[in-house]
Amino acid sequence: MTYADKLKLQIDDKTGAEPVVSAIYARVSTRNESQKDSCDNQIKSAREYLSNYKNVSLTQNHVYKDDGVSGKSVVGRIAYQQLMDGVRSGEIKLIVAKTCSRLFRDVTESQDFLRTLLKNNAVLVTLEDNHFWDFSIHSEELMFTLISVFTSGTSRTQSDAGHAAQTRRIRDKKLFPKDLIQGFKWDSQEKDIIIDKETAPIIVDIFEDYVYRNGTPASICESLRQKGIKFPKHKRDADTREPYIAYEYICERTVSNMIQNSKYLGLFTVNTRTSTFIPGEESMRYKTKSEEQVTVERPDLQIVDTDLFEMAQRIHHSRITVYEKPDQKTVQARFQGLHLYAGKIFCPVCGKPYQFGYADRKKTVPVYRIKSHSDCPNPIRSIYEHDLEEITKKALKQTIDQQEEVCITLEKILTEIVEASQNNGDEIDRLKKQRASREKKLENLIDQLSDDNFTDAAKKHIQTKINNITEETDRLTEAINDKENNKLDDSYVTAKLASIRAAIADLRNFTSIDRDRILNYIERIDMPPNGDIEILLKSGQVIVANVNNNSDFSDGNSVGKKGIQDVLYSWPAACR
Repeated sequence: MTYADKLKLQIDDKTGAEPVVSAIYARVSTRNESQKDSCDNQIKSAREYLSNYKNVSLTQNHVYKDDGVSGKSVVGRIAYQQLMDGVRSGEIKLIVAKTCSRLFRDVTESQDFLRTLLKNNAVLVTLEDNHFWDFSIHSEELMFTLISVFTSGTSRTQSDAGHAAQTRRIRDKKLFPKDLIQGFKWDSQEKDIIIDKETAPIIVDIFEDYVYRNGTPASICESLRQKGIKFPKHKRDADTREPYIAYEYICERTVSNMIQNSKYLGLFTVNTRTSTFIPGEESMRYKTKSEEQVTVERPDLQIVDTDLFEMAQRIHHSRITVYEKPDQKTVQARFQGLHLYAGKIFCPVCGKPYQFGYADRKKTVPVYRIKSHSDCPNPIRSIYEHDLEEITKKALKQTIDQQEEVCITLEKILTEIVEASQNNGDEIDRLKKQRASREKKLENLIDQLSDDNFTDAAKKHIQTKINNITEETDRLTEAINDKENNKLDDSYVTAKLASIRAAIADLRNFTSIDRDRILNYIERIDMPPNGDIEILLKSGQVIVANVNNNSDFSDGNSVGKKGIQDVLYSWPAACR
């Protein structure tokens, strides 16, 4: 007598023997309306079967249900794993299921199931054929294996059917619920995507805020939170797997994705992802190539105006700050640290940057040194930050002092503008004469219109002339007012120059060099072998501290201007 035969006798034993611990397993792949009661029906049928036997024990803890989970693989099927744990522990001896396909759809996994039941003297009952499986019998084992082979083929057939449906969808350019984003919803009756009238205006506001009000994803998110605006999101309960809709605030990443999503123009892209069937495992999903993707044009689903969307894209691209990763040498040269001259000082011979450090152990004397410089003929290997700061300070002040020439040139230009505005009297008189002529013609036409001898067609023609002359008169009046209002007096030049000179004075009267001033004014500083220092400003001007000629700064072409002799005298000692 096999262990399965013994179990048959034990479950119907009426002598008070120890009851057989039983378990029920139910599973359904989808949670649509047609199958929402499938799991409960499977459990109900299993309970009715066990009720026919007197010596079985079934508790609620031994009812296992994987609702809405594919049977293609046991991966991710929590209830199935708990069932098999109970078998391995020796607790569960009898499993009741509707069919073998409810347990698995793969040959390899079916063999693992068979061996587990054999090792632990457990039995499977399938209700569809009312069969009590005895895996210790070779014919039973062979039959079970054959059924698992056909079941596995069903999974392959279903996968192929899914791919065929996807191919038809791409060919017919149909949209599915998975194409939904904020601003749209699914019409279950029409089986199509439609515009959500509640959230679509919010999408338009997001684009307008981004384009017209200089909004950012962060500021837009904060504004939506302050207004209490949430978007619907489809979810499933972690325990029951029941679908529900939760309303949540959107994050900055979602706003950024919205700004770039062409679906708001009615342009949907399908066939972006596909999968490969792997027996006994989850399907391998991957992104399709761009040439395989298909664009579905739906003008009826356009939410955002085309011009507004294009402006948003230009603003988005102008704000992108992610660049291609440069090589190590470029990274060192572009390094922007907290130190005053970090990433600004270079050797003009080899192009290597000078790096910040300290000249003493107490770290009180900042210095910039160049490393790995033995193969370069330039002997200037370091400069103290204090000396460089004094040189830069006086260089910037001298550059600002030279702006007086700019003020003189600007004064000439402003004076010419004022004179031109004051000499437009002849033009105003000419425009007034033209207006007076038009007004006289207008009076004559009005008098003609009152004459009853004219036909209706003639009166209509006169009325058209009156309208045209009236428009010309209004344009002449507007032009005259503009020219009279745009007259400038001499005080305009004085006020403008005063404001410019005040701004230059503020720039000139700085007392210290900070990191922001260096970043705003200095492009780079070169340390040539002759011991000079060359400062390239953002304006393109080159300031040179020339030691050999015993002078201070030149513009890169001339030498000999007098000035900061104290800095120049200490300059050779500052270079080591």
